[in-house]
Amino acid sequence: AAGLSQYPGIPALFTELAEEEAKHEKMLKDIGQAASLPEAAGKVPDLKISDYLVDLTFFPNMKYQEVMILAMKNEEKSMKFYSAWSEKAIEADHKKMFAHLAEEEAKHKYRLESIYDQEILD
Repeated sequence: AAGLSQYPGIPALFTELAEEEAKHEKMLKDIGQAASLPEAAGKVPDLKISDYLVDLTFFPNMKYQEVMILAMKNEEKSMKFYSAWSEKAIEADHKKMFAHLAEEEAKHKYRLESIYDQEILD
């Protein structure tokens, strides 16, 4: 989105998050390696900002606030998706992997919500 040029750290943030998502995809493809993952600590703070925002669909020339909302909502959905699968999985290694992924998405959500809180809500 063109309006993001005034926020110099944002492209780097989204690049970093995209790299994290690529790691998650690899983890899912290598599901047999799930046993080597660390246990989910489950202690990621939740500002719950995205819980009260309306879903957006991507469109060209989104404003900074809209991009942040879209990103937060996507992380929220991913976190809920992986949490649900960690409860439904039968094999312990699969439960562990999905719990780990849910925690990673919760970290992303918290990071985005913290930025949103500081830069938009303040």
